[in-house]
Amino acid sequence: MPVELHDAVVTLRPWTLQDAPWYVECTMDPEVQRFTTDPPTLTAEDVAAAISALAVHPERLAYLVADRASGQRLGNLALDRADDVGDVSYWIAAAARGRGVATRALELLAAAAFEHLDLRKLRLWAHAANTASRRVAERAGFRRDPARDQTRAIKGETWPTVAYVRLR
Repeated sequence: MPVELHDAVVTLRPWTLQDAPWYVECTMDPEVQRFTTDPPTLTAEDVAAAISALAVHPERLAYLVADRASGQRLGNLALDRADDVGDVSYWIAAAARGRGVATRALELLAAAAFEHLDLRKLRLWAHAANTASRRVAERAGFRRDPARDQTRAIKGETWPTVAYVRLR
């Protein structure tokens, strides 16, 4: 897959070690904590180690979502591949929400994944109460997949989650 992806508004680029403190700062946002698996104890060292580990895990792609014009960091988008299926996750920084950034980034990733990785299916799940993330998935062409809905043990809590799928 291309190292960097972009449309007229957003760029998806690989994470760098210099991005680690920003990632941690964003994950401390109450909404990110409420709806993602990132722990409240996450450190820049943890994130730097995860970024470094990407080099030896080609099945995992992780992108920083940035404003194409300014380069301003906007969010996170990841894809884990197994065979011909990819599992997607994402969050957008508080200051960038409500501008369509997540939808654009998810559409961009989906198109590239189907074209360059020969995936036949992309999946994602969201906390049932995360209506913003659910709307993003739907606007990006994902459809509900209720057969995969489940409760998950996340950060010591039981989360009701809803599943989505997008076929090639």
